[in-house]
Amino acid sequence: MATNPLHTEDVRDPEDIRVGATIRALTEAHGWKVGELAAALKCSHSYVSNVMAGRKRANPKLCRQIADLLRIPLAAIISGDEYAKATSLAESEVSA
Repeated sequence: MATNPLHTEDVRDPEDIRVGATIRALTEAHGWKVGELAAALKCSHSYVSNVMAGRKRANPKLCRQIADLLRIPLAAIISGDEYAKATSLAESEVSA
C-alpha cells in the first residue's frame, strides 16, 4: 500500500504550536522581524522560524531570552512547569 505524499498528519505538539504562535505574535507586535530576532538571539533564521511554526520546541532558556529582548514578562510566553523551569534556570545562572 503506497503512502500519499500529499497527505501528512500534523504531529506537532499543541503546546509547541501555542508557544510558537505566541512568540510570533509578540515579536511582530513589538516591531521585530524574524531575522532580527534570530540575530539578537544568535540563532539561525530557520531555527527561529521553526520555533514560531511549532516545528521546534522553544526551551525555557530561549523563551527567557526572547522575553528579555522584547521586555515582556516570561509568563506572556510560557506558563506552568515550563515557567518554573525557566525561572529556576535564570536564578541558577545568576548565582553561578
